[in-house]
Amino acid sequence: MLSTLFLLLYATRETVHALTAEISPTVSYLLDKGAVHHNSSCANDTEIIDHLLFESALYYNKHKLPSPQVDVRIEMWVQEVSSVSELTQDFEIDLYMNEYWTDPGLAYDILNPCQGNLSFDWAVMQNIWTPNTCFINSKKAQLHSSPFTNVFLMVFPNGSVWSNWRIKSTGPCVMDLTKFPMDSIECSLTFESFNYNKVDEVFMRWGDPPLTIFKPIELPDFTMTNFSTSNKFQLYAAGYWSELNVNFLFRRRSGWYLLQGYIPTYMTVFISWIPFYLGPKAIPARTMIGVNALLALTFQFGNIIRNLPRVSYIKAIDVWMLSGICFVFASLFELATIGFLMRNEGKPATKSTTRITKNSARWQQPSICKDDTQRKSKNILYCERLDNTSRLMFPVVFTFYNFIYWFVYMKQAWDQAP
Repeated sequence: MLSTLFLLLYATRETVHALTAEISPTVSYLLDKGAVHHNSSCANDTEIIDHLLFESALYYNKHKLPSPQVDVRIEMWVQEVSSVSELTQDFEIDLYMNEYWTDPGLAYDILNPCQGNLSFDWAVMQNIWTPNTCFINSKKAQLHSSPFTNVFLMVFPNGSVWSNWRIKSTGPCVMDLTKFPMDSIECSLTFESFNYNKVDEVFMRWGDPPLTIFKPIELPDFTMTNFSTSNKFQLYAAGYWSELNVNFLFRRRSGWYLLQGYIPTYMTVFISWIPFYLGPKAIPARTMIGVNALLALTFQFGNIIRNLPRVSYIKAIDVWMLSGICFVFASLFELATIGFLMRNEGKPATKSTTRITKNSARWQQPSICKDDTQRKSKNILYCERLDNTSRLMFPVVFTFYNFIYWFVYMKQAWDQAP
């Protein structure tokens, strides 16, 4: 099958040569340059392919290791990170995986080649030895096929092999949402040979540089701030395997949460302070404002946490929203105190059930009305003083709480920054 493929490629190339020679001598020269030199003794591509397919095929075995221990060098080119998800705790990445190793069975330098290398596609790779590398911790991985399988293979005269794979992979992420939304997320990919262990067969190592990023990685809610690579020997039942690991650090972009969570909470808490200025007698209006503020804050809290995983620990956004609810509830408690003191305001004075004479009634009735009026005046005065105190204390306490909250969580975010 492989020989038929190369013969077909060669026939197609000769046809193109014949057509272009009639159309333009310059095009024909460019096609022949580096491939066939009639005035030299170097071997062209066809001679080299025949040597690899027929002469070397007599002793070449793709299932046999090229050497007692194959040294495989890995380089990764990051093209794009398409998503990072908190709910599924993974990320999607498009990358190029480069593998370099030496296979003496593919060497053709003894033929004095005209070109410095040969390039092949996916079909040829299936007929040579490969280290069978894979992402062992990925949830899903696939080769790009737009419009064909995106695999590149290059063979050098000394038998060095360079393979390049364009892959879309979904890898796991480690998430600690304690400082959410001022947090960072670490995602990783682990690369190793699936078939060959380290001690006796394949040794894998990072290249120099191990990882290249084509452009800054910025998502709507994350920015890649750092990456690191490492290698280790992992013990399995069949021996030690070379594992290459790459970690990506993504910092959350908290602008959306400031607009949808923090700023509306500020406004809701400020609205809950309006009843302090309405006076003790405006109980219905004060009740409506306080209850609506509490309901709005509760609905807003549920809308934010709906898109987050159900974790059992307290997040920074939880502390903020719950504290906002506590401030609104405290304003409602102040309203309840005002309502309790003003519960008898506007009711007629209580009539005495005891029998009194006309003379005693003349002296006692003004005294009762006077005491009742004084009592009501004291209640109103106390309620006004309570409102005045609340106007001052609520903003002061809320400001002090903000200072502590932002200092603690922003300091943790700065300490975690690379």
